[in-house]
Amino acid sequence: MLSREKFTMLLAKYASDILSTEERNELFDCITSGVYEDVLLQHIEQNLRNKNMEGSDLLPQRSAGILHKILSSEKQNSLLIPKRSKLKMIYWAGAAAIIIGIIFSLFLIKNAEKKDNFSALAFTKNIDERANTTAQPLKIKMEDGSFITLQPGSAIRYATHFLPDKREVFLEGEAFFEVSKNASRPFFVYSKNLVTRVLGTSFTIKANRKNSQVEVAVRSGRVEVYENKSSEKDNDAKTKGGVILLPNQKVIYNQATSIFVPSLVDDPSPVVKDSVDKKTPVESFVFEDASLKKVLASLEKTFEIDMVVENENLYNCLFTGDVSQQDLYTKLNIICQAIQASYEIKETKILIKGPGCN
Repeated sequence: MLSREKFTMLLAKYASDILSTEERNELFDCITSGVYEDVLLQHIEQNLRNKNMEGSDLLPQRSAGILHKILSSEKQNSLLIPKRSKLKMIYWAGAAAIIIGIIFSLFLIKNAEKKDNFSALAFTKNIDERANTTAQPLKIKMEDGSFITLQPGSAIRYATHFLPDKREVFLEGEAFFEVSKNASRPFFVYSKNLVTRVLGTSFTIKANRKNSQVEVAVRSGRVEVYENKSSEKDNDAKTKGGVILLPNQKVIYNQATSIFVPSLVDDPSPVVKDSVDKKTPVESFVFEDASLKKVLASLEKTFEIDMVVENENLYNCLFTGDVSQQDLYTKLNIICQAIQASYEIKETKILIKGPGCN
């Protein structure tokens, strides 16, 4: 039997029309059992009457009427609820609650054409929505101490109070997240059909409105990114068809093809590590006759990016110079020119190419 939490999650996915065949069967089997029938009715009726419906065209009185009409007409229900062979839909009340949930979610979103994960919040009693209608980034502090910086034209939706075991935010557009650490309460961000799961880190999510692509770029910490329609039974990102991202890494996800393309961020930043005094020692980038191996080790330590050489002879090359003020790619250009080499970005690694030195 499904847990209460998973049952609610499947209802939300049903409202978003993103259920897999397996999930659909699980949901309707549970509805047939009638286990959560009274919970469904009570919860949906409360949602229809709460303050989030104010200002919409669906008034509480009308909502109650719709609910009563559906519950009192088995014939009407049979037209609304998808039929399954060898399955008798005995508990119409539970099924009707799903229909009302869909109606509620559409008014909550306020745009019927936006078929994304925001509608999952239709089953949460108190919902907050923040939109950035200004021309400047908008920084928002969450109740758990996390910060979300919304870019102009972007919006987020979330429960007024996070659940005890997880924190969930639904994003439309672009935002930078600084998530407070809590290993027992992971933070989930839903954008289009993509889920980003973290324990405590900073990262950016950008959904392209003109196509089905979503970009997730990590500044610090560790992030798991995977498709929302993946089965909950899969416990790691690899089996979900997703990726694990580390600092200065990003992934571009194409919803149409379900393809993840990992790479480095456009402008890698020094990674600030946690310490007792919250200060990270600054790595020196002033070298005098330093081996390339030492130079690359300093870059790897600061940016947490793997540096790979094409052949071992490159380690014999020496570099002298001050590259303290340049960004990572400018540093690499200067170093490679000095030793007659070049570099190439290979997904999330940097490959140094050249004949090397004797």
